[in-house]
Amino acid sequence: MYNDYRMNDQNVKDYQKYERTIKTINKRFKTYGYERIKTPMFEQYDLYSQVKSSINKREMIKIIDRTGDVSVLRPDITVPITKQLADNYPELPNDLRYYYVQDVFRQSLLEEGSIEGTQAGVEYFCETSAEADAEVIALACHTLKDLGFSDIKLEIGHASFFHEFIRMIDLDAADVEQLKGLIQAKNIVELGPFLRQFNITEDIIEAIVTIPMLYGNPVEVSERARKIVQTEKMDETLDYLLEVYEILKLYGLENNIVLDLGLINHMGYYSDVIFQGFVEKFGKPVLMGGRYNHLGNEFGADLPAIGFACEVESLLNALTTDTVSPRTPIDIKLLYDEENLKESILIANELRERNYTVLSYPVEKASSNVQNSIYQLLITSKENIFKYRDEQTSFQSLNELLKLLNGAKGAM
Repeated sequence: MYNDYRMNDQNVKDYQKYERTIKTINKRFKTYGYERIKTPMFEQYDLYSQVKSSINKREMIKIIDRTGDVSVLRPDITVPITKQLADNYPELPNDLRYYYVQDVFRQSLLEEGSIEGTQAGVEYFCETSAEADAEVIALACHTLKDLGFSDIKLEIGHASFFHEFIRMIDLDAADVEQLKGLIQAKNIVELGPFLRQFNITEDIIEAIVTIPMLYGNPVEVSERARKIVQTEKMDETLDYLLEVYEILKLYGLENNIVLDLGLINHMGYYSDVIFQGFVEKFGKPVLMGGRYNHLGNEFGADLPAIGFACEVESLLNALTTDTVSPRTPIDIKLLYDEENLKESILIANELRERNYTVLSYPVEKASSNVQNSIYQLLITSKENIFKYRDEQTSFQSLNELLKLLNGAKGAM
């Protein structure tokens, strides 16, 4: 939720911007066939402490309930959605598409700021396929385009490419985390000396040092990556990523896609394709996602899935005055003279019952209302007028008005 509650003009504008952003996201998610769901605000601490996840347990907001059990304010949404599904299905019954817009709560140990933030995301429960993975990545890109961003980059990687190298070297968990950090930071200077502390062959060291540089055009990067592959699984991974890229080109998104084999699994449960989205003049990802085929196994179910989440506050911060869409117009502005107040109220109520957004004003106050509208109605003692674009038509009854509205919508 947007967290500044000072009732001033800037607060109203900020909240309108927030609402427009959410409305745009909701609309795009629905166009891909996703249904909205929600998860409880309070969850059992054990739900998160027992599964693989990058959520730092010390960042969770913990609460002791009256029975002495530890609960947490919702720090993540993918985990409880998967748990809810696993409680009902031991295996995937058919493809399932869900989306959410909910607050998550975390207290950062490194940064000051609000513990509350809004996430908007999708979870597509389906078997692995290049078509499904490309569709979700396309949805992520289309969502950012809908919000008005023009310079969008979706960086795509694969969890198993780096994992194959980890299987070939003997490092403990702490050393693996340090290695991940060096690769993510593209710290090539320190990467080689770090690896040479261990009993690792020079060809493997040289291959791992190359990983941070495997970034750019998917075809070109895959060609360079073929020179360092050590296993058949790595080759298969590159083939799969290229297949996903070819499908994304069919969506017309080839200029938005970057292959980054140094993109490391940022959530403990991601198992295959991983991706993150960047927009112009904003230095951190505004969305992250990936395929998590094994998270359901943590709850005794086989529920392969892919999804992503947008940090709504990051999107709002990234939106500039150039990219923010203008204030959403209402459907109908209704103007009336004093003698026809009763009739105008009846008409406004009937239209609202039909899901039109209606604002009504006395004629003398019309000039002080600057809200844009798609249609205008003028209700006076002399005549009733329907205005759309540069045309105006008189009408006598509600039925005539509804016909005019339907005709105008059909012409849009």
